[in-house]
Amino acid sequence: MADEQCTVIVAYEVAHEDAERFLDSWEKANAPLKEQPGFLSTALHRAVSANPDFRFVNISCWESADAFRAATCSQEFQAASARLQPFSLHASAYEVVRS
Repeated sequence: MADEQCTVIVAYEVAHEDAERFLDSWEKANAPLKEQPGFLSTALHRAVSANPDFRFVNISCWESADAFRAATCSQEFQAASARLQPFSLHASAYEVVRS
């Protein structure tokens, strides 16, 4: 999988009243990722249901899983993503198996 394009899905547990604080934190954490080699795209989704388990889900595409790992290990991302620590997250990298 290291040499194939991968999709990273991150689901965030965010209380309704913390949505704006989360969005601000996410923007700051996402900015350095967009500048990293191998970044292709990202889209942050907000749940439309009343009481979701995951209020926000981010889907990003990378040239490879290695590119994603390198990007998230960068000092810039580590510093910026510290603001997301109050929010529980569930993340994994995926490869397409059917389309």
